[in-house]
Amino acid sequence: MSKLKELLNNNAGFTLIELLIVITILGILMSIAIPALGGIKSKANDTVAKADLHNIMQSLEIYYLENGEYPAYSSENTLDNVAELTDLKIKNDASYYYYQSDLGSNAQQYLIYFQNKDDDYYYISTAESSLAGPINSKPALDS
Repeated sequence: MSKLKELLNNNAGFTLIELLIVITILGILMSIAIPALGGIKSKANDTVAKADLHNIMQSLEIYYLENGEYPAYSSENTLDNVAELTDLKIKNDASYYYYQSDLGSNAQQYLIYFQNKDDDYYYISTAESSLAGPINSKPALDS
């Protein structure tokens, strides 16, 4: 029991100076680390968008194999308005992606693009056949 009293009465601890030094060091480390980690979320969002574009391209190619044409939307639409592509396996909302085909019917070319927060564009088209970007201007469908 006396040992318990000794432990409770022991006033050993950190001094105010020691605590201030530790807090200052932690503050310096945080000021270095936070700006370095700032762009990680943006890069992760771009990576998800690239994967989504690839999945959308695969869905369009399957649609083409089944129907002999791509969904026909000669004016630019968000992907959620393309009725033929309802069962997409993508992480982001379909309204983040834009779709356009070359003709109002019997479409043989398409363009899908995504614009990130830095106003860079990533896109896939029949002309490219793979992911392209980032580019600074909005991509256009080659006619």
